[in-house]
Amino acid sequence: MELLSDKNSAERMLINKAAVTRTPVNGSIELLPLCNMNCDFCYVRLARSEMERVGHMHTADEWYSIGQQMKDAGTLFLLLTGGEPLLYPDFKKLYLRLRQLGIIITLNTNGTLMNESWVSFFSAYKPRRINITLYGSDDGTYENLCHYKGGFDKVIHGIKLLRGAGIDVRIGASIGRKNVQDVKKIIEIAKDLDCAYNVDTYIIPASRERCTAFDENSRLDPESAAGVKFEIIKGENDPAVFQSYARNIVHAIDSFDASKPYSQHMSCLAGSCSFALNWLGYMQPCVVLNQPQYIVFEDGFLNSWQKISQETGKLLVSKKCSVCSRRILCKTCVAAGLYEANDFDKVPSYLCRYSEEMERLYRKEANQ
Repeated sequence: MELLSDKNSAERMLINKAAVTRTPVNGSIELLPLCNMNCDFCYVRLARSEMERVGHMHTADEWYSIGQQMKDAGTLFLLLTGGEPLLYPDFKKLYLRLRQLGIIITLNTNGTLMNESWVSFFSAYKPRRINITLYGSDDGTYENLCHYKGGFDKVIHGIKLLRGAGIDVRIGASIGRKNVQDVKKIIEIAKDLDCAYNVDTYIIPASRERCTAFDENSRLDPESAAGVKFEIIKGENDPAVFQSYARNIVHAIDSFDASKPYSQHMSCLAGSCSFALNWLGYMQPCVVLNQPQYIVFEDGFLNSWQKISQETGKLLVSKKCSVCSRRILCKTCVAAGLYEANDFDKVPSYLCRYSEEMERLYRKEANQ
């Protein structure tokens, strides 16, 4: 998972250099697994009783100590996430101390707690950006999917306050069966609020401390996920430009040379210059992929990073995926192999069906 998906050119150059030198320039801290919502497809959230059976939240002082080690190791960009990070008891204290280290902070939040007090704080101490997940286009979807009444109105109010304070907001949306009907409205809302946005229709069936995945029936079947994503991409482009793009996609598929396969190694920043720390203190390659992992409070940050970086470099996707002509359309990675097919180097059949449907749609578009 790429934490800086909207990098500017200077940041991109810095991160590319860090990837070459294996410097952990970019990372995330999951402060807690608690959340005031309970979304059907969330694999992170725990009830407090579940959390206490597994472990405990680390203090702001403990995380600050890790933050100092991060800085010394070269970390510049940090994402604070959860659960819902604004529920973390000493959030402001930790945020300010990390910021004083010179670390550039981005925040993930569901937005329901973003009131005047929080906006006043973030206005005085601006983050790089605040990412807010929009789960639907009305309160009905929030109640049905997130089991949280009144969530939509609270989120929109929070976004308007942030934008009014000149704080950069990026809206994200994960699309499943219960909110697929809201896709167009979510995009319209993001545009009306002058926010960048990303709508993802693929939900990876990861599992975490509960040792069970989310309800897989809540995600779209692969053909529907591909179809919705295709329409989103199509809607963001001029018709003539999109048709030309579709022809280029089809040409790339038809001219693929299996004797020149795609790399089997990680294609994202995970393990090369990016890391994730979960609420228990385990470092792992990314937010989703929880293998390999080392606990930073025991092994130290730099030592954990060196082990993670070395072991992640050994992870490979299936050889079949590396010689698949549809790889250009596929979201496969080692995490998908693990969670979809129970092994890093297995073929995730869900994504095979996803990419097959994408190819069919692009061919149909190219032939019009």
